[in-house]
Amino acid sequence: MGVLTEAVIFFKDENVVKEMFFAEFEAVLDDVVGIPDFASDEVHAAFIQIDDALRVTGVVFFIISFNAHGKVTGHWNIPLRHLLDHASYGPDLGAGAIRVACRSACPVAWYRRQLWDPDTAVAGTFSRISAAVLRNRLGIIVDRREQAVPRENVANFFRASAAIPWAATDVQAVESKPTPVFHRRYRLKLRAMRSAEQLTLATQAESYASALEAQAEDFTRQLRDRELLIKDQKAKLDELLKGEQEVQARLDRQQRLMHQKTEELESLLERGGQDYQRQMTELRNEYAEELERRLKDQAINLEDALHRRERELYNRATEIVELRGELSTLREQNRTLMVDSDDKLLKTMVEKGVVFIAYHPGVEHLVISQDEMPEYLRDPLVYVASRCEVSDTLYREWLAHYRLPICRATDDDMQYCGQPIKKIMRPMLFRSGESDRCHDHSACGLS
Repeated sequence: MGVLTEAVIFFKDENVVKEMFFAEFEAVLDDVVGIPDFASDEVHAAFIQIDDALRVTGVVFFIISFNAHGKVTGHWNIPLRHLLDHASYGPDLGAGAIRVACRSACPVAWYRRQLWDPDTAVAGTFSRISAAVLRNRLGIIVDRREQAVPRENVANFFRASAAIPWAATDVQAVESKPTPVFHRRYRLKLRAMRSAEQLTLATQAESYASALEAQAEDFTRQLRDRELLIKDQKAKLDELLKGEQEVQARLDRQQRLMHQKTEELESLLERGGQDYQRQMTELRNEYAEELERRLKDQAINLEDALHRRERELYNRATEIVELRGELSTLREQNRTLMVDSDDKLLKTMVEKGVVFIAYHPGVEHLVISQDEMPEYLRDPLVYVASRCEVSDTLYREWLAHYRLPICRATDDDMQYCGQPIKKIMRPMLFRSGESDRCHDHSACGLS
């Protein structure tokens, strides 16, 4: 057969993404180098043996995991060569029936969970392996003298192995030349067909077993959840029954106590009889007499207090009338004294050449004569308003506007608008509700 080359190819999404010689793969296993492309990933890979005509002679489908640095995780140790040496026969990829080790056909059950099953469709895993080997990216030296045997498609191989009737094979063997019926090539092909059938059946059995196992786990989980639910409901039911028993016991005690108290009251009423009624009548009469006596005493006390209060009010009213009369007399006397005194003082000041000048907004410097001085002193603002020929109310509103020219329109909360406006310099030009409003409130007519 010639020299066999051992290689490892890696799959991702069922496509070949990386190839390397087995010696390079051993360096990865020894942590000499890593594969950063597979960091933190679990990869499907295949260990293959290739002859010098680029024909696959054996395949082991295994699973390998890498850490965040691209190094192999854990203590990965699958005897790939041992599994391949003891593997079952599979399809013919050009060099006869190859040996195949996968999860469904694992010669050592211990490593079964670390293998995976290939896709046996027309363009399945075996076809991708053959195509990758033919590309020869590893640079394997090819012996051109070896004539490649036409390769059979994997799916065609399985169909052919399933379509050959055993009776027809026996007839052909009888009618053939007088050579041994089970010659070596026929036995190899028959063994390959049986291995392929076993591989297919094992793959299906593995799939069914996985499905049954998942279904069994699901049923087990559901059963466990139901058991927990039943246990919880049972605990709640026991708690409710216990509470009901406690309530019933408390109700029974209360009923017994009520019955006992009822009997005691009935017995007391029977023993009391007319004596009890007579005592109640006497007590009512005594209470009525005591209440009437207390009410009479309180009425007498209230009448005395009312008479005293009326006398006090009369005396105070008399004092108030007298004080008001005295106050009026004193005010009149005071006014007379002030007028006489002011006139003398003003006359003396005028004779001395004093001129009375006052400054008020709206009239500015105001000269006040001696005759008008008492009127000015009684109320300066009223006097100034009369000099400005406006009412004292309008003058006061204009004076507030003059001192602080802002919009005095109010909102619902009686708050001023406060917008600065133009100052009106003369009271006669001031219009309340118009001159003290901003443009917005003057236009809309708000107060």
